[in-house]
Amino acid sequence: MQGTLYVIGTPIGNLKDITLRAMEVLQTVDLVVAENRERALKLLSHLDIKKPITTNNTFTEEGRASMVVAQLLKGKSAALITAAGTPAISDPGDVTVQKCYEAGIEVQAVPGPSAAIAALSISGLSPDRFLFYGFLPLKKGKKRKVLKEILSGAYPVVIFESPRRIKETLALVLEEGGDRMVVICREMTKIHEEVVRGRVSEVLEEVSAAETRGEFTLIVDGAGKSAAS
Repeated sequence: MQGTLYVIGTPIGNLKDITLRAMEVLQTVDLVVAENRERALKLLSHLDIKKPITTNNTFTEEGRASMVVAQLLKGKSAALITAAGTPAISDPGDVTVQKCYEAGIEVQAVPGPSAAIAALSISGLSPDRFLFYGFLPLKKGKKRKVLKEILSGAYPVVIFESPRRIKETLALVLEEGGDRMVVICREMTKIHEEVVRGRVSEVLEEVSAAETRGEFTLIVDGAGKSAAS
């Protein structure tokens, strides 16, 4: 009898955000497939759970996914988790899920925290409809091209960005999308959580004057809704 792959959303910062079902599944599976071993150990230790851990990041997923499938075909069950949030959403996991489907293995979602949804819920930018893009291209030219395309729509756009590139990205958003409303959320659910809301020029000025640390979730308002005239 084949096992099951459980795709589990885990806390994006505050470990208390783990769901009861996620705890139950982590306690019962045979192994944990994790993007980051250290982060997985921290979570499991917090929950007083001990399980074998197989790392599965962007660079190793193709090979590791086949190993996971082999275990599941033997009847074992596995929990797929990322460093924070939901697997396969701008994080490793999609290849593993695809290979499980190809092998006829059952895949179940165990919903949990998502940085994108959490940020949208407090954005105040009417997020009933939105575009999620995730991480932008690293090269400035390609990033500019992508921003020009995704900022042309009527709905808010959700972008993930690193502290090293947040200033450049905000400057490009201003150039390509105008001085519309944006919200940036940093270190969500953690001790130093910060939410900055305003027009792009205002937020860029504030971010430029501060020391930037932690991952950012950036939400840009839709075209025509708040752009400066």
